[in-house]
Amino acid sequence: MIWMIVAVIAVWQTAVSLALVRVSHLEPRQKVYQLCLIWLVPVIGAAVIYSMLRAEGRPPYVPEKGYTLPPDNASGPDH
Repeated sequence: MIWMIVAVIAVWQTAVSLALVRVSHLEPRQKVYQLCLIWLVPVIGAAVIYSMLRAEGRPPYVPEKGYTLPPDNASGPDH
């Protein structure tokens, strides 16, 4: 039973790590620090980074081919 819980946590942390690596707007150093947070503080670190990715509007998964995010209309139609 305990191995199943550990496996689920490891899979989730791996998924969050892969989503973080695929983010293009972060510097490599930031990615390294955040990856350390994910793996050195299990569950909590991954939850924090997952929340950050969700708040930025980036999908926390690898999108299917042809998937695009909707345009950002926050600046208004004139810009």
